[in-house]
Amino acid sequence: MSIKLPISKSIANRILLLQAIHGDPLMRVSSDMPDDVIVLHDALMALRAHKKGEPLTIYLKNCGTALRFLQVHLVKCYPGEPITLTGDPRLMERDGKPTSQTTSARILYGENIPVEPNESPYITMSRKIAEAYPKVELEADWSSAAFWYEYVAIHGGSLHLEGLTSDSLQGDKVVADIYANYFGVTTTFTSTGAVVNKEASAMHQLCILDFTPYPDLYPAVALTCERLGIELQATGIENLRHKESDRIEAVRLHEVRNDHRMAMSLMCADYPVSIEEQACIAKSYPNFVPEHITPIKGVNDDNLGKKHALSKLIHAATSEYVWLHDDDVVLPEACEKAVVLDGDLIILPLRMESLYDKPSLLERLQIAEYAAIQELTMRSAKSGKAVMCSGANLIVKREVWLECEKDLHPEIPSGDDMFLLEAVKRHGYKIKVIDEPAYTAVVRPLTSWKAFFRQRMRWAGKAPKYTDRDIIRCGRLVAAANILQILCPLIILIKFPIEYKLIKAREPRTSWYVALLLEIAYPFYILLSLLGGLFRQKKW
Repeated sequence: MSIKLPISKSIANRILLLQAIHGDPLMRVSSDMPDDVIVLHDALMALRAHKKGEPLTIYLKNCGTALRFLQVHLVKCYPGEPITLTGDPRLMERDGKPTSQTTSARILYGENIPVEPNESPYITMSRKIAEAYPKVELEADWSSAAFWYEYVAIHGGSLHLEGLTSDSLQGDKVVADIYANYFGVTTTFTSTGAVVNKEASAMHQLCILDFTPYPDLYPAVALTCERLGIELQATGIENLRHKESDRIEAVRLHEVRNDHRMAMSLMCADYPVSIEEQACIAKSYPNFVPEHITPIKGVNDDNLGKKHALSKLIHAATSEYVWLHDDDVVLPEACEKAVVLDGDLIILPLRMESLYDKPSLLERLQIAEYAAIQELTMRSAKSGKAVMCSGANLIVKREVWLECEKDLHPEIPSGDDMFLLEAVKRHGYKIKVIDEPAYTAVVRPLTSWKAFFRQRMRWAGKAPKYTDRDIIRCGRLVAAANILQILCPLIILIKFPIEYKLIKAREPRTSWYVALLLEIAYPFYILLSLLGGLFRQKKW
């Protein structure tokens, strides 16, 4: 999957200020550029049109870089002019102490400011850009890439981040080293960008970092540590209390606070961010919420459960089709592409994959079981007698879902996908299967036995509500075969070759002894799940 990053607003804003200083034409801006760049560009254009002696008020939203750069610019080029810089209340709360942005602006004006030990990377960047002007080229933004590193570290998988280079002027390129050293995320540079890949589990249980040189990375790194259960000892974050928000408190409380970096880091860590709260993201990354991640996210903000959140999501959608994914899946490649559809419900493939090079026994058993379930799902659907589907990867025509909504049993917390399948079949709608690698989403196995049995009992709890003949027949056949195995263990000699073939069709690397262990344990775990689901379904 390829991600288009925004341009570096740090580099773009320095180029804009240099163009203003030298009287050169300002570079063009567009709606897909960070708000910070557009605000500074428009402010500089307003100053060029300004008539000496006339009052002028320039509104800077919540753009701190524009404020610091323009404060220096006004002193240098417009001394004594009745020009007022204003902005959002948070911007006007910022203290007037010199910052790295103030020093950067002075360097861009040619002031001879000595190099200090441990100089801020932003000041070093300003020196290089001033020396190389006008040969400096725009780059993809490394600080925005940090959120995709966060996403991969938490969810696994691989992403291609367009436009990143190993010889970048940006200090935030250190994010690649941080995520390699602490979180097992590697970076491979190509001619078109960087491939970011989760290759191992977290490398350490303690992350010790001084964020003084790269404070913008703190929200992404802090929430990565939190989600992966890694302790973070962070220094050099004191000034984060004076950014777009108090980022230290915002991270602790999981709050957006109209802060673009908080919104992005929270979304990548799977914390709910409302559509209204996402508006601030335009400040640095206007296209951060592309269709291949989460065009609309169903959030259980009313505490009424998943089905209520799903209903809100689909009622709010405007497209003909809705592509459903669970929040914790790795999305398929095809999410980026236009999909030509001719069905009312499209069943798509899933694969279970561990985050770790050496999965636990519980994970390996789940992977084998999931492979058999997926093979049965696809075979039955292709034969015209679908008996299973999963809301973790499913496409449905919006009108069809709305027609079937009344049949989804809101009183049962689980089963929105299976009850949807039943209703689609009952109404005679067309079911299609796309069983291709590019459409395969990756799900993760559960890591504790308690969570595993709770999930299976929740699934089993909906079984008495099934009315579709194919689903009921399949359930009865599975139940009968497993009861027969308990009564006559030798039946495993017949069952195992058949089910091992199903598993190997989806997961060729599955060893025979893991499949055999699953086969031996399966009847007992199915019975336990079914009994637990029937007795506990009201408590989920």
